[in-house]
Amino acid sequence: MKSKNTNTNTGKQATDPAELSPKNLNRRDFLRASGLVSLTGLGLFAGSGGLTPAKVFAQGKSEHGPEDIRLDSPVKSVIFINLAGGASHVDSFDPKPGNGPFKSINSSIRGVKVTDRLAKTAGALKHVSMIRSVYSEEGDHSRAQYLLHTGHRQMAGFRSQPSVGGVIAYAKQKSGPYFPEHITIGGRGGISGDGGFLGVRFDSYHIGNVDRPLSNLTPRDRRLTEDRFYRREQILDAINTSFAGRVSSEETAVWSEMHESALAFMNSEKLAVFDLKKEAAASRRRFGESRMGKALLMAKRLAAAEVPFIEITMGGWDTHNNNRDRVSKLLGELDGPVAALINELKSSGLFDQTLFVLGSEFGRTPVIAGNGDGRDHHPRAWTMLMGGGKVPAGAVIGATDDKGHKPTKDPAHVSSVVATMYEAAGIDPQAAVYTSQGRPMQLITKHQPIRGLVR
Repeated sequence: MKSKNTNTNTGKQATDPAELSPKNLNRRDFLRASGLVSLTGLGLFAGSGGLTPAKVFAQGKSEHGPEDIRLDSPVKSVIFINLAGGASHVDSFDPKPGNGPFKSINSSIRGVKVTDRLAKTAGALKHVSMIRSVYSEEGDHSRAQYLLHTGHRQMAGFRSQPSVGGVIAYAKQKSGPYFPEHITIGGRGGISGDGGFLGVRFDSYHIGNVDRPLSNLTPRDRRLTEDRFYRREQILDAINTSFAGRVSSEETAVWSEMHESALAFMNSEKLAVFDLKKEAAASRRRFGESRMGKALLMAKRLAAAEVPFIEITMGGWDTHNNNRDRVSKLLGELDGPVAALINELKSSGLFDQTLFVLGSEFGRTPVIAGNGDGRDHHPRAWTMLMGGGKVPAGAVIGATDDKGHKPTKDPAHVSSVVATMYEAAGIDPQAAVYTSQGRPMQLITKHQPIRGLVR
């Protein structure tokens, strides 16, 4: 369906909105004649980042803007793989002899071993860097995910903080027709995907099902022709214009901008990026047909389209019991797609403009729990990966003791990891963003980017 800005209404004169005004029809005739539907009636905003009139679509009026927090950087997109639930570092990227159920193998980084369940990823690690000494004070899933997504500990009195994805989308926002600058794939909960006080525009467009990434872009009634749809737009415009003329408020301006943005998204030339069938068959085979494979292939396509922030959440890592079998299955689903993503970003040249991050909200206890086959929450040490842009390839930051219990070299607080993400993505982590009331919020307050990862 074409928007009113692109519709040519071939062979027909556009109907005068005044003639469609509800003033000229009684209620029954008006509804019968129009069959009025709005974009919200089509459900375009359902499941797409919580686009509601209660939130401001764009940041409030201020003398501050996104250019105030930008740094020079080649990075145009960030791909963040969130292993939600707390992935075991000793069963994946930081194995310890005799402390896990899996064998260790050499990776493509000299002197670095990983679990044998990551055989394909092991070969791709030379293109990224490892941070083996991440730690925090948060052992609760919700609070730890909040810290991972903001660089701040959760405060009861301040619940509108933007996530790292919202901040990066804000900093890298583009002019022109609307297209999502922040996209989440897979699970989405808590702070993930939240634009906070920056506005609903910087909430994520959420893809819950990679096989159906777009929905509600066309009416269910197939009899609704382009001309009829255009006439309905005019009717809706007439109603909204009449109402706005009598009631001037921030909410009406928000709805108007959301309406225009939804139409722009419906008619965007970029929608093909969501169609995995347009990807080369060889590439689809490398990523595989699993949900994770399709999600990471989608992420690669979105990065090629220069979407500023793409987050893929893979849950299931909360392995308090049946750790061996569950981790083995999860790593099997992760290994091939992650290797394919890193290798294709590198071979295509996209790695120069894409920041790749993989991590979890905390690690898991190096010692098996009392139930005999489980690992509990362990925020004292875990591993994250980062690469692309100006991040050096093959660097290893930090180390843990021989059991994987705590860092013994270059400890990196998770807030430092977030600060590094910001700086590598071209955002000053010490800068502030502002609420619509002009109140500043410094992106990172107590921690600095990790030395050796940002050039």
